[in-house]
Amino acid sequence: MKHFAGCILILLALLACSQEERPVSHSRLPMSWGQKQKIYVFADPHVWKMAEEPLRYTLERPIFTTFNEKEFEIEHADIEKIEQFYKFNNVIFIGDLGSEDAVSVYLKDYLSKEVMQNVQETSVGMFVKHDLWARNQLAMFLLGTSKTTVTKLIQLRADAIYQPFDKMLHKRIAQQTFRQKRYNDSAFSKYPWRMDITKNYQPYATDTANNFISFIARLRNKPDRYLAVYYEKMPREKFTRDWLKKTRARLAWDYYDEDEFDASRASVQNYTLGSYEGLRLKGMWQNKKYAVGGAFQTFGFYHEASQTAYVIDNSVYWPEGYKLPGLIELEEISKTIEIN
Repeated sequence: MKHFAGCILILLALLACSQEERPVSHSRLPMSWGQKQKIYVFADPHVWKMAEEPLRYTLERPIFTTFNEKEFEIEHADIEKIEQFYKFNNVIFIGDLGSEDAVSVYLKDYLSKEVMQNVQETSVGMFVKHDLWARNQLAMFLLGTSKTTVTKLIQLRADAIYQPFDKMLHKRIAQQTFRQKRYNDSAFSKYPWRMDITKNYQPYATDTANNFISFIARLRNKPDRYLAVYYEKMPREKFTRDWLKKTRARLAWDYYDEDEFDASRASVQNYTLGSYEGLRLKGMWQNKKYAVGGAFQTFGFYHEASQTAYVIDNSVYWPEGYKLPGLIELEEISKTIEIN
């Protein structure tokens, strides 16, 4: 294998049109559908036996809310029934191009000669195709000259495999969210910021005098979603991780009827929210008064021009269900914040 780690290709030219295929504009493609967090994988049995574990490790990585939630679930699909999967949101093909089994034969017939030549020369190939058979569809091709090389590809490029699906999940949730009507900018005329908040979020707790406003969205079969914005004039050096933890604790206690969280079990990391670089605090909240709890994420950033710290708090409550999609929705709304 020739310089394996450096020879992984992100190829732009994917498919060669056969006589049966005609170029189709994206606007004419059907819309993809299916579960946003399900990924169907086509791989021959001998490849799947070796590649399944690292692929699950890559894509079914746990994200902690109040328990470990899988962002994605992968399912091995039958290449003989591929026509049934043309419109699904997420598909992956794993090919051992040295094999004559069904998936490998399909890929060798389907892929361009240029792609095949590049894989033969470098031992591996990885590329992504958007809108392959349907709009908003993400297809990924992981190729190797053997089952060993393609498995190594999955192990070495785990984040590169994960990130396109993560990005697409956020995009799909944002698209679904912003189909709702949004508040006009006049709704935020009392504040030095604006945000694309949809009208299914109703005002919850408002304290204009102290620079705080929050909203709640409630819908059957979805978690309760809370979004709050707070800002405070301060010198830059005061904006710290410790300040963000203490501020989130104070706001939750004061405005969410004595919600609290264990700061020692919460995590803080550098994070970019929209166009603002700052911090993200994540953890579990609880309310001992009502014996309830859930997950939260709090974004903080410092606006140099106005010498103001901003806190955007997201929290969800849904004891019986998954909380991650709700947190992603809240983040997609939060990242639309603009400082006037």
